Amino acid sequence: MIALLRRIARRLGAIFSRFGGGEFYPPLETLPNVPDLFHIYRYYAAQPELERRAGGWQYEGKTYPDLITVGGASLMITREAKRHCVGNGYDIGAGLWPLPGATPVDIWRGPGAGRSIDDVARGSADYVFSSHCLEHVDDWPRELTRWVSLVRPGGIVFLYLPHPECGLWRPGSPMVGSEHKWQPEPAVIKQALVERGCLVVASDDGPDAMMSFFVCARKA
Repeated sequence: MIALLRRIARRLGAIFSRFGGGEFYPPLETLPNVPDLFHIYRYYAAQPELERRAGGWQYEGKTYPDLITVGGASLMITREAKRHCVGNGYDIGAGLWPLPGATPVDIWRGPGAGRSIDDVARGSADYVFSSHCLEHVDDWPRELTRWVSLVRPGGIVFLYLPHPECGLWRPGSPMVGSEHKWQPEPAVIKQALVERGCLVVASDDGPDAMMSFFVCARKA
């Protein structure tokens, strides 16, 4: 036991010496390659509209779990999406969590950073998948038209979006601020896809555990 404690003490001493010789750890978000979670926590803690609760945050009288605040929403819908998204396709707004098998496209970060749908031939894709991206677009009807145009006849458009019941994801909330330009609703998304020549083949109006919903449509 004494030998074990000595080994632990030596290890801790080596770690502390990296940060000024015996000083406490610096804030976790200052370390290299830390998860978004650490930055997010500091930001939320400074928002007067939010109150910390066990495992989540309370906003406007409702508590939301941490899992919806740290990214990776697409992981919740991957199994369902893979049932429909088969062949050569694109994940638009993939970020750090692209749909397995899809070519990621993102304007910010992740393996698809810098890739543009402008480089994709119209009517060439078997599917387009997108998770929590369309709500960031001001002129979303025009953007959705572009996405549908990428898909061949018979191809799939699969959209996963924040549910209107989630207050933290509504435009202007302390979580998203002005990053979300509008609030998607299941009926509005279904109608928009139908108007663009698609047939809705699967959907879940939600909200699911990620406070989201999905609509899957096949292009005529």
